[in-house]
Amino acid sequence: MKQLYLALASLLALSACMPPANNNTAGNGVNIPGASASAADKERYFAAQLPILQARNPEADAQAAIARGERYFLCNAGRSNTLPGIEPDVYAQVRNHCPTRCLDGVTDALYGPNHHRYLQAALAYSTRWNQVILPTCNK
Repeated sequence: MKQLYLALASLLALSACMPPANNNTAGNGVNIPGASASAADKERYFAAQLPILQARNPEADAQAAIARGERYFLCNAGRSNTLPGIEPDVYAQVRNHCPTRCLDGVTDALYGPNHHRYLQAALAYSTRWNQVILPTCNK
């Protein structure tokens, strides 16, 4: 028993000197980025998406959606039951008439300052979109 204990202790001591296993590989050579790399990638992505979103016209986009027969609200960040640009009591009356979708990046997670700027622009866009869509959801 004493020999087994000594063997296990030696094995444990030797394994402590080894570098940690790379848990970022799926076993098929595909690299799975860690959380910090993923957040940095998302920061770059939202930095690139911000001017594209800012160039869009939410009123024209909402009117085009209505013309296609698409009626939906754009969501708020986080886990709230409110929508940007619509009072909660009004939304409670129309929520069953139009579904809610979220713009890319509108989430309760914040990846950094670029994502924060993008999120602010997305919520401003959503506010104006929702105000155009609202009258069509009362029907």
